[in-house]
Amino acid sequence: MTKIAVIGLGAMGAALAREQLKGGHSVTVWNRTPAKAEPFVAKGATLAATAAEAARVAQIALICVDTYASAEAALGEVWQPDGLAGRIVVQLGTGSPSEARHFAEKVEVAGGQALDGAIMCYPDSVGPNSEELIMIGGPEPAFRAAETALRLLTGNLQYLGDNIAAPATLDTAMLSISIPLYAGIAYAARLCEAEGVAVSDLARLDSHGPAVMNRLEVIAADAFPLGSLHDGGSLAVWTDVAEGLARHARELGINSEIPDFMAELYRRAVDAGHGPEDVTALVKLLRDI
Repeated sequence: MTKIAVIGLGAMGAALAREQLKGGHSVTVWNRTPAKAEPFVAKGATLAATAAEAARVAQIALICVDTYASAEAALGEVWQPDGLAGRIVVQLGTGSPSEARHFAEKVEVAGGQALDGAIMCYPDSVGPNSEELIMIGGPEPAFRAAETALRLLTGNLQYLGDNIAAPATLDTAMLSISIPLYAGIAYAARLCEAEGVAVSDLARLDSHGPAVMNRLEVIAADAFPLGSLHDGGSLAVWTDVAEGLARHARELGINSEIPDFMAELYRRAVDAGHGPEDVTALVKLLRDI
């Protein structure tokens, strides 16, 4: 039985904790809102008073919070020599390659081993029989030590080698496709509306895969509340992603005009009050222009 800590019990963190408990591990959990831990404590998990405490009692700490900065702040007490001695810390949140490198360096200075991962699916797809991709980068000895726990999360676990930033790089690259794609879907739908053509007809013609078709169906049905038709993530969440992509381009020193434009467009839609809706509520902003 391996001692596992799950730090962060949002939708994805909860899925991680669920699978570790089902896998028979000794699980310690922590969340900023302790009430979210209650269902897991009822199933045998231990609630830690702090994230640092959770990491210290575990052999492997799985971290899934909103940002790397949040993870660093939550683990504040461990950032000292030997504060993570003997622990493997697996960062499974979303961030940039530079953030992945910085976080790993802090873990190593504190005596731990760092892995960084990218979960390429929604929480309800997490599980050992899933075919959804989870990528892991970092030192191979740490990966091999954590592999059994990580394989409880998917049947499609891919180790990318020693480059700790490889998962974040590939995730950022994929998000760079999604951001303009969703904006393009919204524009295509608005074009059809302006020409008096049913958006549902465009959905039937789509040749770019089910994700595009689903987003067009949301617009065609005016089904923007999350979960009302297809849950593709909220506009607010995707706006944070868009702004992160623009920031990453500037940090990298490459031309940022495209991500800057997309981030500004998404932010305007959030500021117009559409943040809690499906990402394709971008079309509402285009209707008002």
